[in-house]
Amino acid sequence: MAVYTKINNSDILNINKIFPLEKITSFIGIKKGIENTNYLLRTKKTKYILTIFEKRVANKDVPFFMKLMDLLNSAKINCPKPIKNLENKYLFKIKGKLACIVTFLDGKDKKILTTKNCYQVGTILAKMHQITKRFKIKRENSM
Repeated sequence: MAVYTKINNSDILNINKIFPLEKITSFIGIKKGIENTNYLLRTKKTKYILTIFEKRVANKDVPFFMKLMDLLNSAKINCPKPIKNLENKYLFKIKGKLACIVTFLDGKDKKILTTKNCYQVGTILAKMHQITKRFKIKRENSM
């Protein structure tokens, strides 16, 4: 199970107060995953992902990833787009932990990959490398 931090309706009301989103009508924990807590948030028209960063993620590294996803989105790479709150910030605290909201991407994980899938991933990865050459911020690889 990958829902380590439990949230409630009060937390959702607070999110609605600080983010320029339609009213969140439902939220459900996403059990797949190993590292962070994720929730699927639904409004009448849109779905989002709430990520709560757990202990393994260094808080100092999170802004790098938010800016990277924003850059990739502006370059038309299909990845989640971080949503800024009313203070123009990607990150906020929930249950004493750093969190963000990103756009929802339709799709599901693949159990079996074909050579065509590998080619597609390689093509996107090459494009990402070209785009990030001009990315101004850096971070040490923690792995």
